Amino acid sequence: MAFSLNATFNGLNTLQAGVPSAGAYNIVGSLTLPSIPEGSSAQSQVVVTITQTPNLGSPTTIYTGVAGAKGFGVFLRQAAALDVFAITLSSSNAVDSALNAVSCTASVSG
Repeated sequence: MAFSLNATFNGLNTLQAGVPSAGAYNIVGSLTLPSIPEGSSAQSQVVVTITQTPNLGSPTTIYTGVAGAKGFGVFLRQAAALDVFAITLSSSNAVDSALNAVSCTASVSG
């Protein structure tokens, strides 16, 4: 069964997606970060973390991005039916926590 999810979310939040069937999955996305003058000490520090949680199991981190990167991607060779992927945006920099300062467009397909 083919599966595809495309979503956009704002802020330092989490997007969760459950997959209906076992198989390989590709998770990719792009970020829009705050527009800050080059060289400023307030550069974005958004980090993308992707976890996989099996049905009735505990989450396992499968990807951790580089702070301030504008994109991410991971190919997972095997997922079980009903696994849940979570894409979490976090940051320790106050500039990233402003309302709608960060936007993420993500795709999960398999």
